[in-house]
Amino acid sequence: MSIRAETSFSLKDDLFNEHSVARLADGLAAAGKGFQRKRFERAVLAAFPELELKARIDHMVSVLGDHLPAEVPKALDILERALPPPLDPTLRDDDFGSFIWVVPGEYAARHGCSSRHLKRSLNFLRESTKRFSAESAIRPFLRDFPDATLKFAHDCAEDENYHVRRLASEGTRPLLPWATRVKLPADSIVALLERLHADSTRYVTRSVANNMNDLSKQDPALVIRTLKQWQKAQRQQPAELDWMVRHSLRTLTKQDHIPALSLLGYPARPNVRIGNLKIPRRIQAGDTLNCEFDLEAKTAQKLLVTLRVFFLKANGKQAPKVFTVAKADFQRGQLSTLSKKLSFRPMTTRVMYPGPHRIEVVVNGQTQIGQDFQLVV
Repeated sequence: MSIRAETSFSLKDDLFNEHSVARLADGLAAAGKGFQRKRFERAVLAAFPELELKARIDHMVSVLGDHLPAEVPKALDILERALPPPLDPTLRDDDFGSFIWVVPGEYAARHGCSSRHLKRSLNFLRESTKRFSAESAIRPFLRDFPDATLKFAHDCAEDENYHVRRLASEGTRPLLPWATRVKLPADSIVALLERLHADSTRYVTRSVANNMNDLSKQDPALVIRTLKQWQKAQRQQPAELDWMVRHSLRTLTKQDHIPALSLLGYPARPNVRIGNLKIPRRIQAGDTLNCEFDLEAKTAQKLLVTLRVFFLKANGKQAPKVFTVAKADFQRGQLSTLSKKLSFRPMTTRVMYPGPHRIEVVVNGQTQIGQDFQLVV
């Protein structure tokens, strides 16, 4: 038996609908003489009810292929003229543009990923990413033409437009969501991020940190070594680099990776005493569980206190999820009562299964105490 959340929100309908398709059609009609706008819109929208989000993008690219010239350069010329004005280049973050403008880049990826059209297509992505990120569209080029596309990415890393610079870091992420997997040598990615880690915009530095977090799942030692080098180089503002290091190591931190925790300043052998743990033995699905315990610091030290909650899965096994309780400098002899409320309400990202669960109190990656409990309906 599983407990699932109900949801009425539809991301695919929010992003791709008659209004957003009309914006794309407006640009195409203004850019290409004789473009059959109404026919294009009808063909696109007719299939939408049966398609999920990614499939809607693929479908729009297919319909574009029926309405644009067969010659790729001519088609890209029309698409480039159809693009809206670039996003404000003076901002630093939170300016993502309209999702509908992902479509032109995906068209270039499908029709222009060839040696004959490589240069023109990559230059088009440089322009389209100023309206909406071409991070997914660049992936086939990295797969089929890695050397030339990496050279292009290095050029993008020096561009004055921060959206273009972000394309270099986000497009090369090993585990980019919703995108084609591309296996690039880790050192070639790090060489690119070396040029970007000192960027002045959070939009880029967040992307760099996300890329490093992806790499940490493959080669933790490389990531930690690189972060130490960046700290030593002092090319980035200290506060921003501290944030990047934490964001880069978030997966390793949740895995209680000791070298990562040490780089963040958490001693591998915390000198603490945990007591008076209070956890209910049974929790009703949909309710909130309150976990409370006392922590005494025996010495002055930086502590990361988390709860590792083992959720029951469909296969009858338990899988852990980490929740942060506290992260701070504790003084010698400091006694604190810490607590964390955990919701056991079903969510779209987590299905609940009644049965045995477990909570453990973890300090600096070291399990201190734990207790089992039952989730019931």
